Formats: sequence, C-alpha cells, structure tokens
Amino acid sequence: MVDKLMDPAQAEFPKPTEAFDPGKGKVAVISCGNAGINCKDGSEDATDAAKAMGWTSSPVFDGEFNPAKQSGYVRQAIQEKYDAIVLVSIDVNSIKAAVQAAADAKIPVTCVMCSNPGLEDIVTDVTTGGTADGQAIGYWTAADSGGSGKVIAFDDKSFPIVAKRVAAAKQVLADNCPDCEVEEKEIATTELTEPGPPTWTATLTANPPGSFQYAWAAYDPFAIPMAKTAEQQGRDDIKITGYDASPDYVQLIKQGGDAAATTAAPFEYAAWGAVDEAARAAAGVDQWDGTKLPVMLVTKDNADDPALEAGFFNPPFDFKADFQKLWGQS
Repeated sequence: MVDKLMDPAQAEFPKPTEAFDPGKGKVAVISCGNAGINCKDGSEDATDAAKAMGWTSSPVFDGEFNPAKQSGYVRQAIQEKYDAIVLVSIDVNSIKAAVQAAADAKIPVTCVMCSNPGLEDIVTDVTTGGTADGQAIGYWTAADSGGSGKVIAFDDKSFPIVAKRVAAAKQVLADNCPDCEVEEKEIATTELTEPGPPTWTATLTANPPGSFQYAWAAYDPFAIPMAKTAEQQGRDDIKITGYDASPDYVQLIKQGGDAAATTAAPFEYAAWGAVDEAARAAAGVDQWDGTKLPVMLVTKDNADDPALEAGFFNPPFDFKADFQKLWGQS
C-alpha cells in the first residue's frame, strides 16, 4: 500500500464527463483563512476556474478561521445575489444557518477539501473526504514502525476532516500493527500563531525521549513548527507526519530529520471541481461525485516527484483543458 500510495500514476480521479452550458454568473469564494496556505491557494484556484468558465468571481473573502466572519460572507453573498458560493476548507456545521439561508435562496454552495457528512442537501463537497489521507499515514506508520511503536495523534476540532483522518489512520494501525499504540490530543487552530505550539511543547516535556516514536500533526502548518521545535530540543527520536503537502513542509522532509511524511491532495483539481459542481447545480444539470479524490503519500524518497506542484498533487492529465471543454470554453 505504501508503494502504491507513493506512485501518482496509480491514482484514480473521479471527474465529470457531461458537457453543459454554464452561462454567465458570479461566484463568491470564501477562504477558511488566508493565513493557511492551502486555504489561500485553493481559493485563488477557484477564482481562476470561475474566470476560465466565463463567470465573474468575487475577490477571495478571508474567513480568518472565524465562523462568524465566514458566516457573514455567506450572508453577504446572498444579499448581493451571487449565483453560487464556493467555500474552501470550512466546517459547514459551524456556519450552518448561513449556508441553509443560501440553500433557501436557491444559491448552490460547494466546499473544497471539506467533510460535511449529513449536510449534502445544502452543500456539495469536492474532497478526499479525509479517510484516504488518514489511511495513507496509517499504512506508512505501520510499515515504518516494523510492527510496534507509540503514536501521539493531534486533532483540530475546527476541521471535521482532521477527525476523519485520525480515525482512518487509527483503524489501519489496528488492522496492521496490533502492537502499535495511539494516544490522541486536541490542538486548537489558534495555536498556529504561538511558538511551539504550546500543546506540542507540553507534550515533549511530558514525554521524555523514547516515550513515543511518531507524532501525527493535524496538518502541515502544525507539522512545520512541531518539527522545528523538536529538532531545537534535540528530539531526534520522533518522526512527524502531516497532511496537505505544504511546500515548506515538503522541503523539511527533503532535508531529513524529524519531518518524515505527509499526504498531497489534489487541491487545485478540487477547486476547479467545486466551481464546476456549483455551476452545474445553478444550471439545473446533474452533478458528479467528487467526494473520493485520491491522495499521494510523500516521503523523502519521492518528495521531488513532478506530480507535486507547489505541494499539490496534480492529475496525470490536463484537467483544466478538460473542464474548459465541458464548459464550451476550449
């Protein structure tokens, strides 16, 4: 499984096949928070896709990791009569009333790299779903550990997809590494602005060298300071994994040390897919299932793979040209 996940040629990408006329419209693009590189870049990819489709895009609205701010932008889009709304990595449960208001106003809402189970009637996710990401880290940990070891897994409750990743990774270990132990901890998004981060620093203090061998960060923006802090403290006994293949973390993986692995998701593809799904819903044509996008496992052995562009996992085909052909824009 590790060999398969490290080979991008083996990934299968769901995609639409039916052409349609998206017409003209305007889409509001709302980022979870532009301080997060994937939120910012994914939002900019969505605006690029909208323009390629012939629609007008809003500037990227910065949700600042604040549900009140995100909800306010959704309500602004309703008031300004946008034809569709694209959210990027936002927990719809935290802004459910606003998204329900958009649905009531017949404004389609899609979400890039999200996990919103049970809310399919008001939002369409285009995503890996979190399960594939977690499984990849679980398989890598099982293989690397040789069959035993302790993991400390960090969950950020602001993003439901993180909990799905942790659950999937834990299940893979339960099935393939019965002598592996997993301890879970919570870490808050707000800690990204603090040195350490504090929860990680406290974890290192409470667990002396040899106490645990692996740390599953909630995602790469946490994995980066975690790896740097561990190395500053001389903790070369820990292998740290992340998610989303942020370019800075991939660079740390290339250098060796505590930064060991991450997963790359097709963020740009998901953003274009979310714009396509929104326009299909607005046009009243059938949508497609984009909830099981593939991931690529990234380690030092394949961190230079050309399938990784700015940290994102791109399909082995010209998806932008394919989308534009379906939109009648080629």
